[in-house]
Amino acid sequence: MKKLIHLSKLMFLFCFFLSHGQEITQNETVGKVYVINAKSGNAYTHLYFPKPNFILKKGGFADYDALVGKKIKVTKIAKEKDSGTIVTFELENGTKFFGTYKVVNGNIEKAIENGEISPAL
Repeated sequence: MKKLIHLSKLMFLFCFFLSHGQEITQNETVGKVYVINAKSGNAYTHLYFPKPNFILKKGGFADYDALVGKKIKVTKIAKEKDSGTIVTFELENGTKFFGTYKVVNGNIEKAIENGEISPAL
């Protein structure tokens, strides 16, 4: 019986340290700065920008080319998925995307892989 109690304590500590290690990894990504790269048209598939008709309805300007070279930073980790980490981006200079949206979401691993963003120097 004592072995079972010690084993359960050991498993609890293992799970605690395992979850704490994941938390540190997520916090390292918050605050990192990336640069938006050029894509043909509005072919950003892993940065979840709104469609042009939604931008125009809110009174913004649907110019995806104006985003090229802009620095964005990760403000929070939205959720983990099997395909990657979904994060919330914000423009580093504090302005809004397309003049109307304060934040956008995106799959950070796939966006880097696809060349949509790259780490800022």
